[in-house]
Amino acid sequence: MASPPQMPYDPRYSRYRRPRSMAGPIILIGVGVMFLLMNMRLVSWPRLGWFFATWWPVLLIVFGLIRIAEYTIARSRGGPAPRLGGGAIFLLILLIVMGLSASSARHVNWQAIGNNVDVNPGWDGMFGEKYEFTQELSQPLPGDGRIQIDSDRGSVTVHVAENGDSPVKMVVHRHISADSQEAANKFNDQQKPAMSVDGNILRINSGEHVAHVQVGFSMGPRIVTDLEIWAPRKAPVQVNAGRGDVNVSQRDADVKITTTRGDVQADQIKGNVEIIARRGNVQASQVTGDVHVEGRADDVTLSDISGVALLEGEFFGDTKLSHIGKSVKFHSTRTDLELGRLDGDLSMDSGDLRVSSVAGPFEVRTKAKDIRLEDVSGPITVENSHGEIDVRPKAPFGDVTLNNHQGAIHIVLPEAAGFTVAARSSRGELESDFPLNVTKNGDDHVAEGNVGKGGKKLQLTTDHGTIEIRKG
Repeated sequence: MASPPQMPYDPRYSRYRRPRSMAGPIILIGVGVMFLLMNMRLVSWPRLGWFFATWWPVLLIVFGLIRIAEYTIARSRGGPAPRLGGGAIFLLILLIVMGLSASSARHVNWQAIGNNVDVNPGWDGMFGEKYEFTQELSQPLPGDGRIQIDSDRGSVTVHVAENGDSPVKMVVHRHISADSQEAANKFNDQQKPAMSVDGNILRINSGEHVAHVQVGFSMGPRIVTDLEIWAPRKAPVQVNAGRGDVNVSQRDADVKITTTRGDVQADQIKGNVEIIARRGNVQASQVTGDVHVEGRADDVTLSDISGVALLEGEFFGDTKLSHIGKSVKFHSTRTDLELGRLDGDLSMDSGDLRVSSVAGPFEVRTKAKDIRLEDVSGPITVENSHGEIDVRPKAPFGDVTLNNHQGAIHIVLPEAAGFTVAARSSRGELESDFPLNVTKNGDDHVAEGNVGKGGKKLQLTTDHGTIEIRKG
């Protein structure tokens, strides 16, 4: 029986019978093996990232070699070469994009970025297992000595020693994330905390003296060293901290704290307190001297300060002050504020300023805030825009000058008060409970004259807002 005739080869229909290329599946299997090794903890995240960022072009070479081999085999058999499917093309594009991104990321200083970004994504597990170390050190303090503490990463807590003549004691709680116990031990031995005497200065170092800048994916072990220190009450303390909270309490001497990122707390200090911060909350209370806060901070809370409170820099959270024995000075790019003495409270955030019980003079220049002042004696000067001003002076009040742009002014004065008024509201109303002659001149409402026997000057100016002068 004769065999059926063979259909001639027609290249127009060959594409429907062409097999798919194996390049995509083979590379996908290789990527899967790498992730499997990572999940089995045979390869760490940083090591895998570094390996991919360095050697990803090899996957392109393998892809090309597979395609050449498939083409050669197909031509030797007289058939069409396997074609690339849509998934393989997508995988190839994704591989190139991820490879270029990883290569660029490998040259980035991630530690510097972490120092300036307030994010804690919980990536400590990427550095391996965590191992704990504890150590205790002590060192006598020279006569009239002071203490300087340097810490790179970790909290610093300074307590008062029960015996003023006892040596300074330090307890170190260290946490190291590494691939193994051996690696953690090696890193701990390389960076031992130390206490040394230099003249009348006792220097305390947390031990992170070996450079470990995190560039790209080559991160190495991660170390956090928490220090607890017991020092004589009368010893001045200076803390230089990188990343970590700082807490200093019960000092009969000056305290200076500098931190890159972390919360700062100073409590029960019989001396001056100076705090230089870049990121974090600041709190100081029960300080008999002056308090100076400088730099960049989030929430700032100062209470029961016998001296001057000076705040200079940028403050992004809530600022709360109470019971400041001397003057308060606040300077930022948006707000300048000064007052004579704060017997009550001051609360300020991005949109509000509330102050009560102030011995003037009081002066503030700001914008986009609703301002409310209560029980303020002495001269008052307020310059604001895009917000309301509400002022309630108390006797004996001084000259009051309120200037507002696109906002209302509301002032409440004692019924029996005598003062001289010069008020002008442009494109707004002017209302008064006191006998004042209010005239209208174009878009302006103007009130000028004396109330009672005259006296202190009351100058009120606003545009696109109402002025109200009320009895209270």
